[in-house]
Amino acid sequence: MHSFSALIFSWRMRLTTLKRHKIALSLSVMILIAAAVCGPPIYQESWLDPFSTLDIPNRELRPHAIAMLGILNSDDPFHPYYYTNKGKILELIHNLRRATPLSSSEQDLVSLENQKVQYITLHRTPSTYHTEEDFALQYYTEKGIVRFGQQLFKINEATIYSISQINEGLTTGWWK
Repeated sequence: MHSFSALIFSWRMRLTTLKRHKIALSLSVMILIAAAVCGPPIYQESWLDPFSTLDIPNRELRPHAIAMLGILNSDDPFHPYYYTNKGKILELIHNLRRATPLSSSEQDLVSLENQKVQYITLHRTPSTYHTEEDFALQYYTEKGIVRFGQQLFKINEATIYSISQINEGLTTGWWK
């Protein structure tokens, strides 16, 4: 059986072999600590996956910060709905990223008057990186066109499918 002093002596001998590698060992420990502290917030607030099509700087929109959607239909403007499934919201934002902007000549040809519209609010929750803010989006269901700011975008089938899945899981009312 080993005594306590023998255990201390054996650990001391092992540590003396690390004396030659002090700098490398201390740097690796510092990098591991920095990765453990900074890693999760950086991953959560990832700006590597931009919402670039809609001409908003990534530092302002931060796709992973959008936590809720508010939806209002033009058919029934007095009954708002909201949606909070963050996975589906992120999928919608990824699909919106593939939207193609319409040129000014194509925008002139598209008539959006008297069209069925869904008013979608992308709600960004507050965090240490940004304040709370809402981004307005208009979705013309019959044309497959989204208006964001002053720009029109043609969306693909995956985006239309994401919006239809979100419409099936809506909750009546508005978030609090």
